[in-house]
Amino acid sequence: MDTDVTTEPGATREYDDPLGDLLPRADVDSRWWYWIAAVPVSALVALVGGVFLLFGFFFDLFLTGGLLTFGVTFLFVPVVGLAGLVLTVMYPVATYVDARAVAESSAEWTPDPLVWGLVALASVVLSAFSLSVVAALYYLYKRHGAVGTP
Repeated sequence: MDTDVTTEPGATREYDDPLGDLLPRADVDSRWWYWIAAVPVSALVALVGGVFLLFGFFFDLFLTGGLLTFGVTFLFVPVVGLAGLVLTVMYPVATYVDARAVAESSAEWTPDPLVWGLVALASVVLSAFSLSVVAALYYLYKRHGAVGTP
């Protein structure tokens, strides 16, 4: 299904929208980009938390035999895992919805929602979020240059 998007009188942009109304339509001012920004934030939290747990374990090993670190890990790892599970689903969806909103706006940059959604999906599935951080940061950089947000 091709969608014509009018930006100015006499100017139209076309992009493929194979999902049509299957996913929600958003405005360029919506907050779908928060899900995209959550990818690098969650990766940073997981990395910093893992480093603290690793170094904390060596100090805790002498104090309590590692029991305190084991208890914190028992709480930290499932929370990070649940956040990763939610982002595995929401990151590609949010990227598609937000790219479609930017493409339908009058912004200079016209991202192809299908391409960006597939990049998000592939980076999650094939690289376990390591490439997702790069893709998300690049998308947010391009979005900021076109829209001004984030």
